[in-house]
Amino acid sequence: MGTLTVKDARMELKTTKETKEILSKAAMLDGMDLSAFMLASAIEKARSILRDHAAINLSSEGQKKLIELLEEQPEPTEAMKSFRDMPRLKVR
Repeated sequence: MGTLTVKDARMELKTTKETKEILSKAAMLDGMDLSAFMLASAIEKARSILRDHAAINLSSEGQKKLIELLEEQPEPTEAMKSFRDMPRLKVR
C-alpha cells in the first residue's frame, strides 16, 4: 500500500482549445487524466533541465586543457595576492 500525499499547492494555466485537445488526447492514450499527464510531463522536463545544469560537459580537448590548468599551479597574480591580504570579515 502506498503513502498518501497531501496536495496543498494549486497551479493554473491558460491555453488555446487546440493545445488542450492535443494534450487531452495524449493523456487519454497514455491512460492518464489531463492534470496527471501534464504534471508528469512537466516534472520529467524539469528534472532533465536540472540535470543538465548540474553537470559540466567538456570535450576531449576541454578535458585536456582542464587537466593542464590543474597541474600547472601558476603563481598568484597581484590581484590574487592583494585579495589574500585583505582583512577577513567577521562571520556572525
